[in-house]
Amino acid sequence: MKEPKITVGQDILQLISELDEFKGKWFAFKTMSPERLQQLRKVATIESVGSSTRIEGAKLSDAQVETLLS
Repeated sequence: MKEPKITVGQDILQLISELDEFKGKWFAFKTMSPERLQQLRKVATIESVGSSTRIEGAKLSDAQVETLLS
């Protein structure tokens, strides 16, 4: 049985390229030191909490959130 011919457009090639780039970045996380990963988690938590409080109308900066979480 003959396989159907598939035409891949530029938009699909771009998406494949982005997936490949993401895969490389994801692999880099697996090789990071535990200390660096902990630091990234801390920053992500601070930024997430800060953003959430600002959505609710609070006027806390990320630095103030960091102080409160410490």
